[in-house]
Amino acid sequence: MKIFYSALLVFFYVSTMFFASGQDSIPKKLLDEKKYAKYINFRIENGAMLSNDTEIGDKVVNSSFYSGLDVRLGFRKTNYTDVYSTIYRRPYMGVGWYASTFHNSDIGKPHALFYYLTIPLKFERQKKLSFAYSGAFGISYQFNPFDSIQNPTNIFIGSYRNCYVHLGFEADYKLSQRWQLNATLGFKHFSNGSFKQPNYGINLVPFTVGVRYKFTDDPVELEPEPIPEFKKYNLWNVMLAFGSKNYVNNDPNYLKMMLGINYLRAVNYKYRIGVGVDLFYSAAADLRTGTGEASFGDAFSIAVVPNWEWVVSKRVYIPLGIGVYLHRNSINDETTVLYERAGIRYKITDHLAAGITIKAHLGSADFFEWTVGYTFHNDQNKY
Repeated sequence: MKIFYSALLVFFYVSTMFFASGQDSIPKKLLDEKKYAKYINFRIENGAMLSNDTEIGDKVVNSSFYSGLDVRLGFRKTNYTDVYSTIYRRPYMGVGWYASTFHNSDIGKPHALFYYLTIPLKFERQKKLSFAYSGAFGISYQFNPFDSIQNPTNIFIGSYRNCYVHLGFEADYKLSQRWQLNATLGFKHFSNGSFKQPNYGINLVPFTVGVRYKFTDDPVELEPEPIPEFKKYNLWNVMLAFGSKNYVNNDPNYLKMMLGINYLRAVNYKYRIGVGVDLFYSAAADLRTGTGEASFGDAFSIAVVPNWEWVVSKRVYIPLGIGVYLHRNSINDETTVLYERAGIRYKITDHLAAGITIKAHLGSADFFEWTVGYTFHNDQNKY
């Protein structure tokens, strides 16, 4: 479980750093002014739990009734000259706490701590009704995990602590300068990244309603501002990732590693695209070959990866990729020719970054990649 305590610390560190990112672009005359307008958002939700198309899974779903509570502390930048605040139309960002019940002791009553980002589809201007898309990522806890003796019914998830993901489409209605109503239709996912088996994951389609309150009258500019012309540039990333994987319930966990090298072209403030190569190592391959012996090719695999990085602030970006194996090993759960990668990374300096990504095969998690990396670039843009 140490990996999850580490995840929690990294999560809060990244969240705090995201709030601080971009402050070095604020003019001196604004340094004494408040940099954020603060909000609190109370939300309740109900929704459908999705089965994994097994008989036991159907029974668990049919005997469960899901409801949840979500409390969010949010911030919007008041510095209208901030480039990314303008690009993303004054987004809300913040941290939150979530509690839920499935009214089923086999699953438990999971809670979560998370970071979230809500981006309006258009500048709000003076409109009362506006729309946005939102994402939340964090750590959940208080599940009742699978146990072959004490809890054999919960075939969905094998760990007490899990990753928490919530994606949604949101509608906001402004009642006044301080009060807003909101409603969200979304998708919620709990998973441990194959840290403990079973790991089908728990998937929900929740509908959420809530009310948001703005604490102060700090102005948020709701009209677009001009941004400097972007100067395109090239990047070379060298990434090293570590993870832990459980292949069979009650068996030990084994080390997974990845070395990645990729080339990217920053085409605008938001997107970098390119291609790279991943080299994977899976420890203890000799225990899975069936012969008690393993060759170099049994422990290592290699892939070509088209990459896309979605830049959400000067410091924070979301790496996305679809890999194509040139050599893979089914004994190491590399079950398909293609794999997917998504996550979040934070630039500690202009060249050094750290973060977490999930590698999966057609939606089935392989492992969490705890990543550090160095980027070679010559970015001449001013943020």
